[in-house]
Amino acid sequence: MQQEEHTSHIRWRSVAITVLQLVITALFIPAISAKLRHPAEWGRLFAAWGYPPWGAVAISIIEIVALITLWIHRLAMMAMAILMVTLTGATATWLMHGPTSTAAYPGAILLLLIVLAWLRASADRERSLTRHAM
Repeated sequence: MQQEEHTSHIRWRSVAITVLQLVITALFIPAISAKLRHPAEWGRLFAAWGYPPWGAVAISIIEIVALITLWIHRLAMMAMAILMVTLTGATATWLMHGPTSTAAYPGAILLLLIVLAWLRASADRERSLTRHAM
């Protein structure tokens, strides 16, 4: 019975990780596509905020690579760290320059990434303990 509970717990966590990865990936699509479809407009915004005008395109490329890497198990934690940095920057920028309500979008994705990182670290720890117990 205990083995069955353990297997069910692992399966639930695996599904939760996959669902979170899908949701996070989907939530990035509108922001990335807006920056890539209108690079001049975003370049002006970035410059007004004190960033280089090419920053919007660079950030979008970094986010695309990190989102792809998020799906590679061995690189997922690094990808999450990179995405957390970009989301922290986006959240802080919107909070400082407004409209502040816009900060809720990257802030919510950041919270989802924190939950994903916690679930993945927990799963990795459990997998490591199970391997050592054998």
